[in-house]
Amino acid sequence: MKNKKNYILYGLLLLVIATLIFSISSLFSFQKSNLNQSMQNTRMSRMSLTSFDTQLARQFMDKDNDGRCDACGMPVDMCIDSGQLQCNMDPTSTIGILGSAHIHADFKVYINEKLIDFASQNYYMKSSFMHVDNNQNKQDASGVLHMHATGVPLWIFFKSVGINTTNLNLYVNGKLNPEGINYVFNDEDKLLLTDGIDEATINKQFESITNYAKAH
Repeated sequence: MKNKKNYILYGLLLLVIATLIFSISSLFSFQKSNLNQSMQNTRMSRMSLTSFDTQLARQFMDKDNDGRCDACGMPVDMCIDSGQLQCNMDPTSTIGILGSAHIHADFKVYINEKLIDFASQNYYMKSSFMHVDNNQNKQDASGVLHMHATGVPLWIFFKSVGINTTNLNLYVNGKLNPEGINYVFNDEDKLLLTDGIDEATINKQFESITNYAKAH
C-alpha cells in the first residue's frame, strides 16, 4: 500500500514538473513570436508610401476619382494608409502590400551607349516599392534595385525617376527578356536595360553590372 502511494505521489510530481516545463516553454515561444511580430511591425512602420506611390495608388484604385476604392468601396486613403498600391481585394491586382517582400537585383542602364548614374538625390527613394538607396558606396547606390513588395514590375521604378524606357530592351542574366519593363525581378537577378543593338556592345555593357545585390 505504501509503495502504491509513493508511485502515485511520484506520478503526480512528474506530471506537475512536465506541466511546468511545458508552460515555461510555451511562454518563451509566445514571447519570441510577439518579439518577432513587433520587430516586423517596427520595420513596416519605418516605411511609408512616397508622394509618387500615393499618386500612383490613386490612379490604380480610384479611377473615377470619387475618393473611394473601386474594388472594395472603402475610402481610398484607408487602402493607401495600409500600404497598398493596388487594392488586395481586387482579383486583378498583382502588387503586394508594402513590406511583403524585400529582394534585390544588380542593374545597369545605357542610353545612347551612355551609362546612367543613379547615385544622385534625383533618383533616391522615389518609390518605396522599388528604389535605389543612398549609400556611401556609390557603385552600390547606383547599381542595386531594392524591391519591397511582391509583384512589383520594373516600370514603377523607372516611372518614379522619370526615365523614358520606350526604346530600351531588357536583358536578364544575359538573355533578352520579352517582358521588358513589365518584368518582376527575382532576388540577385542581373538586369541590363539598353538601346544598344550591337552584340559586342551589349556584352560589354552587361559585364559592367556589379555584384552588390547579394550583400543586401
